[in-house]
This record gives sequence, structure tokens and C-alpha cells, in this order.
Amino acid sequence: MRADLILLNTCSVREKPVRKLLTRIGELTKHNLSGIIGICGCVAQQEGEDLLRRSPSVGFILGPGQLHRVGEALRAVDQGHRPVLTGFDTETGYDVRTIFRTSSTRGMVTVIEGCNEYCTFCVVPYTRGPEVSRPMETILQEVRSLARNGIREVELLGQTINAYRCPATGADLADLLEALAGIEGLARIRFITSHPRLFDDRLIRVLARHRHLSRYLHLPFQAGSDTVLARMRRRYTREEYLDLIGRIRAAVPDINLSTDVIVGFPGETEKDFRQTLDLLESVRFGQVFAFAYSPRPRTPAARYDAQVPEPVKKERLARLFELTDAISAELNAALVGSTLPVLIDGDSRRDPGDWQGRTEDNRVVNFPKPEATAVGDIVTVRITRASAHSLYGEAMNTGPHRLPVLDGEPSDDRATA
Repeated sequence: MRADLILLNTCSVREKPVRKLLTRIGELTKHNLSGIIGICGCVAQQEGEDLLRRSPSVGFILGPGQLHRVGEALRAVDQGHRPVLTGFDTETGYDVRTIFRTSSTRGMVTVIEGCNEYCTFCVVPYTRGPEVSRPMETILQEVRSLARNGIREVELLGQTINAYRCPATGADLADLLEALAGIEGLARIRFITSHPRLFDDRLIRVLARHRHLSRYLHLPFQAGSDTVLARMRRRYTREEYLDLIGRIRAAVPDINLSTDVIVGFPGETEKDFRQTLDLLESVRFGQVFAFAYSPRPRTPAARYDAQVPEPVKKERLARLFELTDAISAELNAALVGSTLPVLIDGDSRRDPGDWQGRTEDNRVVNFPKPEATAVGDIVTVRITRASAHSLYGEAMNTGPHRLPVLDGEPSDDRATA
């Protein structure tokens, strides 16, 4: 099969996706000689003209701030050019009606783009630009439209989402969540990713007040050593992070916390790494996303001395996962015998005779399909067994909770199953 146009959307947070992109371009060139290849996203912004020089088969480059110009890029290619459209225009928005969603029950909604933090390891401020928040009213309109069309859970997205400020009113994330909590038809609202230094007590109170704000919170700490945190320019200390966790859990005892960790940051000693393990043992996160540090272009940490050898990074990462998998397994095992409301997402990946869904705190649950249940239903499930990464159970004989689809004309941005 031959494609006339191939778009590769890219991420440059780590080095591996960049290498994979070059490999994929080579594969596509071999099998699709006459089609146009367009590179989009963060690697496009990062590499720009260099990608065209390294890959003659690439037709155009489209940075994340220029995705709305894909038509312009194609017209330029048709005229014999190889355009590079990068950079950021803070005045340019996007039409939510053009968004394609693959889930009929969950919708992702961007509320803020870019980042102003400039952590020394992170390429995002250079590839995604400065923070730009969407007007609160346009976000509310989009979410109301999703609810009218049957979306039951909305996930708000932002690189540093709790930096959100409405450009029209100055409303912050707490204000936005308060307003969203009043939208009829939504069962759950989640948001990622929060920065610890911007997570205040007012936001904690909003989480505690509204039950259908998800009992799941992603709060990266990145390293358990104050020395490493300072070199990362995270602008909080280990003690401040642990104090924040204590305040959150005091207000929302059933919160399920997840986090990000970087292993092998330049200058990280064995003592520093043991402090990270100690923090993980102390907090006991439900999910941990950990990565070995990889230098990224233009970031200060790429020029730091005392780069940690790759074998040391791999050995530390393996020790970390051994610990976190054990903790996750213990936390999940404690849920065996409990009953949990599960929002059905679709067929289980392991067995088409099972449903797969998620709990209020974002844990994956698989269970045999009862009669008269469908995607989008909320079913009470008794947990019968657990692993480190998922739960298994059986539906209770209570019937599904089926939220009504609200009256009103369907909008053009209806989610696609």
C-alpha cells in the first residue's frame, strides 16, 4: 500500500525517540518512494533544517507551534520547495472541531502549552515555547461539547498545568476545576502534569471538595537528593516535596499518586540515588515512571561535568524498578476484596471476553463482560486478584451506572470511537 502523505509526530524529551525517527524515515523511504514525508512536533522544532540535510526524502518540517499550517506546507511542496515552519505565535489558536479523538468515553483537552520552568535537563521550553494558556471560557465550551457527545472523563493537559492562568480573567487551575466540576454529564476530571512548587493549598482544597475530580495525581519529584534537585533547577527541596505530599494526603486520603524520576543525572552519587530510593519507599507511589538521564540539545545539563556512565544508570534503574514494582504490587494487593467503580474503556487487551476500564484513581481493571454493559458505563467491580500494574475482578449484580447523554445538537468535534 502506498501513501500520498505520511506525517511523523515526534517527541524529543529523550534521545531514543530521535534515533527511532531517523530509522523510521529510512524505512519509509525504502517502501514509499513517491509519497510526501512530513516531520511534525518537537524533533521538528529542535532539528529544523538539519533534518532536511540529513534526510533528503523529508518534504517538510512542521514545529508544534505551526501545526495549523500543514496545508501551507503541502502547497509549498507541490511548488517544489521543502519548507521549514517552526517557532511560536502566541496569538494563534486552533479549531477544536478539527480534533480527532480515538476514545468515545475519554477526551483530552489542552489548557496550557509550553513551559517557563527551564529545568536544566529538559528540552521542552526550547521545543514547545513559553507558557500560553487558553481562555477559560473556550475550555469550558469544549468540555461541555464533549459531555453532550457522551464523553465521561476529561483529562486536562499541560506541561506544567498548575501554571495555568486565563489570559482574559486571570483565573487559575483551581478556578478552572471549580467551573468544570459543575458541568453535567462528566463523571471524572483529571489533570496532568503538575509542578510541585506551584501546587498550593487552594488547589488541594478544590480536590478535596469535588468527588468527581479524579483521585489520581501525577506529581513528579525527579530526584530525592537536594544536591541533585538544585543542579536540576527544580526550585524545591526534598523536605518541601514531602511536606506537600503530607498536605495532599491529609486532605484527600484516598489519593493515588504517581511520579516521574530521572536516574543517573550528572553528578548523581550512590548516596544521592539511595535518597531517591528512600523517598520512593516513604511516599509509596501507585505508579512510577522512571528514566535514565539522556543529554538533550541546548540544555545546561548536557554540558555538566561528572556525567554518569551508562552501565551505572542501567544498574540504578533496575534497582529502582525492583523497588517500585514491589510497592505497586503491595498497594494493589491491598485492594483485593474491595469494590470499586470502574469506567469501561473497551475490550481487554488480553481477553476479548473481558472489559478493561479504570477506577476513580486511574488503576487499570479487567473483568468478565456482564450482559447489558457497554463502553462508557460505570460498573461496580469486586477485586479478586492483583498484580503490580493491574487489577482483576468481577462485576457486582447491581447493573451499570449509565450517565445520560445531554440534550442538545451534536457538535462537529464529536469524539470518534
